[in-house]
Amino acid sequence: MALQEVTFPSFNKRDTVYGWIYYPVDEPVGIVQVMHGFGEHSRRYLHMIQALTGAGFIVAADDHVGHGKTAQMNHTSMDTGETGWETYIYDERSLTDIVRKDHADLPFFVFGHSWGSMIARAYAAKYASELAGLMLCGVVEQTPGISADMISEVEATVNADNGEKAIGLDAPLFRAFASWNYRYGEGVHPNSWIASYLPVVLDHAGDPMNNPGATVSGRFELDFCKLYQFVASDDYAEKLPVDLPVLIVGGDQDPAGNFGEGTYHLANLMWKHGMRDVRTKLYPGLRHEVHNEPESRGDVEHELVTFLEGHLPDVEA
Repeated sequence: MALQEVTFPSFNKRDTVYGWIYYPVDEPVGIVQVMHGFGEHSRRYLHMIQALTGAGFIVAADDHVGHGKTAQMNHTSMDTGETGWETYIYDERSLTDIVRKDHADLPFFVFGHSWGSMIARAYAAKYASELAGLMLCGVVEQTPGISADMISEVEATVNADNGEKAIGLDAPLFRAFASWNYRYGEGVHPNSWIASYLPVVLDHAGDPMNNPGATVSGRFELDFCKLYQFVASDDYAEKLPVDLPVLIVGGDQDPAGNFGEGTYHLANLMWKHGMRDVRTKLYPGLRHEVHNEPESRGDVEHELVTFLEGHLPDVEA
């Protein structure tokens, strides 16, 4: 597997975004763009990326504005800038243009996890005609503690200080996160909703490139809520073409997907819209990061590769 680092200017005209393109050893058969979750970075997907490159796919991934190396190099931790939530959609498009420049003939797929699945869903609503398939993991849908009602509360704070100040643990978004552990018992790790396997939880909490809490700006919180409002609307599926193939994976004990109910709700909205190539798989007893849980990650990678290979164009002999 060969690796290329790329940089490009963010849509917010403030940051330089850092990204990476991973190339398979053999002739590539397609491209997958990976969109990571809130408070983390793209290198947490290396196990999955290796499986995808091993199957012949080029993989592109960046660290979103306010995250990972992009945040470190720009000194703008967990802050969107002044251009709103669409910053992330247009930045992902910039990465797409880079990776597809020399491979425009290859089928193009998108994978998004958690907040990254929100970005991927908004991306698909805008650029679906160019996608060969959409893959979602740990979807944020019907999520406990997160609703459109949050926006007015958050907006009041942003209007008071322009949203540049860091929010506290009493902010609506953090209150929602804090409520997600109630099924897992007393005295559990604050990040227990991440995974059932404690080493994955501790790895997430101890990763120096992660920033799941302390310095989130008010305008990022508002942008998170507005993006959620866009993708969690009951008419979201109507923004997609009915022939778009979709794979959804997750854990049935994941609060982000309302313990499976939100995940199936999204799949059902797609079905009602007329989308018939939609596969949903929930892993019993597992939580948010099924792509990192040792119990499930091999099967998740198998699901991804099977989906990808099943939606490659037929090649005439």
